[in-house]
Amino acid sequence: MENMKSVKLSFDFSDRPQLVEMLRVQAAREGTTQKAIVSEALEAYFAHKLESTFLLKAAETVFQEWDNEDDQVYDTL
Repeated sequence: MENMKSVKLSFDFSDRPQLVEMLRVQAAREGTTQKAIVSEALEAYFAHKLESTFLLKAAETVFQEWDNEDDQVYDTL
């Protein structure tokens, strides 16, 4: 078995106690852990960010193809 390094995060949610309560309730309803819910939420968040980045890069490429002298006639319309 490999020696795994422990990685821990700690956040103070004293300014958002309703989030902590919703997390506790949802974990109890689903019969899962709070960690599992937070992990799933973070994975979804980063997947969305990554997808958005890919879409922006693809759009940037398309718009570069449109950027040519022939299209400057439309700038005055």
